[in-house]
Amino acid sequence: MLAPHFGGIANVANSLLVIKTLVYEERYVELPEFIAIVRDDWKGHEPLRRLIRRRFAFYGNDDDAADAMVARVFDDYTRMAAQVKKRNGVLRPAGISTFGREIEWAAPNGPRKATHDGHHLGDVLATNCSPSPGTDTKGPTAVINSYCKLDFTKCPNMATFELKIHPDTVRGEEGVEALAALMRGFVRQGGMFMHIDVVDSAMLIDAQRNPEKYPNLAVRVAGWSARFATLDKQWQNMVIARTQQYVKA
Repeated sequence: MLAPHFGGIANVANSLLVIKTLVYEERYVELPEFIAIVRDDWKGHEPLRRLIRRRFAFYGNDDDAADAMVARVFDDYTRMAAQVKKRNGVLRPAGISTFGREIEWAAPNGPRKATHDGHHLGDVLATNCSPSPGTDTKGPTAVINSYCKLDFTKCPNMATFELKIHPDTVRGEEGVEALAALMRGFVRQGGMFMHIDVVDSAMLIDAQRNPEKYPNLAVRVAGWSARFATLDKQWQNMVIARTQQYVKA
């Protein structure tokens, strides 16, 4: 199998949503000017960058406008991938993943630069089919709802996303049932592939500073698990940056 895998769908769609709104609908900024601002990594335009980050409900918040843009990008990608079902006799079904490539892409000489949804050069952006870190502010159910609006029959090579759940919200029988209910809802909506990591961001920060205290602390990385202390700082920061979600019983 030689399958194409799209990485960064959330930030692509979020950026297109910002351009559509600010440039074409509201005429807030002209496109050439906006392109120049982002190419210059937002230098001298921090108020505009912060406005974008505060104002928009991006993918992962069960927002119809944001999710429709993700679906549009998803549908275009899967349609183009489906036009070449085989290459040299090898199947190539569409998939969506980064599986660690987001670290390489964020390097200063990497292919990713600043983005129109308010990210700087060097930021680690969305992993796999997950929301962009810190933008999914409406809870885990909203993340699942956004994700499940995509038609995964068009993406046979899977599209995974991550949820980082605070341990205190899934303790005891009630907590376990709440987590199970979340998973059942995911399956009922046609969800395809979800990674759940039950871990506290504050503990991860402490583990980064004091690795000797947490030799066996395991985290979900991107398609695999690893002991947190064995990861380098960039990978640790990626896991820490994921939005801390809370499951309600």
